Amino acid sequence: MPVKEKKNIPWWSDGSVQRHLPFSQIRENIIIMKDSSARMVLRCSTINFLLKSTEEQDSIIIGFQRFLNALDFPVQIIIRSTKLDINGYLDKLSNLAVKQKNPLLQNQTYEYIEYLHKLVEVAQIMKKEFYIVIPFDQEEWKSVKDTTIVGIFKNFWKSINGMNDISKVRQQIRDFWNLKKWLSNRVNVIKTSLENIGIRGTPLEKIELVRFLTDYYNPSLDNITPLKWELSDYNVIQ
Repeated sequence: MPVKEKKNIPWWSDGSVQRHLPFSQIRENIIIMKDSSARMVLRCSTINFLLKSTEEQDSIIIGFQRFLNALDFPVQIIIRSTKLDINGYLDKLSNLAVKQKNPLLQNQTYEYIEYLHKLVEVAQIMKKEFYIVIPFDQEEWKSVKDTTIVGIFKNFWKSINGMNDISKVRQQIRDFWNLKKWLSNRVNVIKTSLENIGIRGTPLEKIELVRFLTDYYNPSLDNITPLKWELSDYNVIQ
């Protein structure tokens, strides 16, 4: 009698994992939440505030204040500190060193690579990343307006018990284009406002969203977890 081989089940389709996640799908560059609301994530560039003159600093502060006051919908600002991965840079240096014909320059390149290796081992070199999460609800702020202790507990309980059935998933797909239209309008508003203070906002694409969420829920993986499945597998989490 043949023995059936055990199939490898992706982590996102495992019920024990899925029930603890607040989102159910990633379609295109939009996160669909279990309560049928949606989110887009905007990666923001940085400006060196301390190198600006006093007048420029005041202008940036006033511009950011105007940006916040002009918003008629809630947003979430996320600041992430992650370990800087310079392995790709070191590999590139090693390839250049091998091709270097000047023995002196080649030796200096190898010494520089060794210095960087020791520097990374001794000092935890971190990089900061800045994101803005933009929500949209079919009902007015249903997913974000209740910030009381009871509301937070209620939302948490829904997130771990809100398993999507087929009918709910189909309804989310039908609502997707409406969600996308409203979210795109809000993203454009925020991008324009940020550009006025010298900050460039870029919506995360699907592959970037998958990595963003993977790193967020698995911080111990140090951003080195490879994606083992096709992007289409993330369209619907059943």
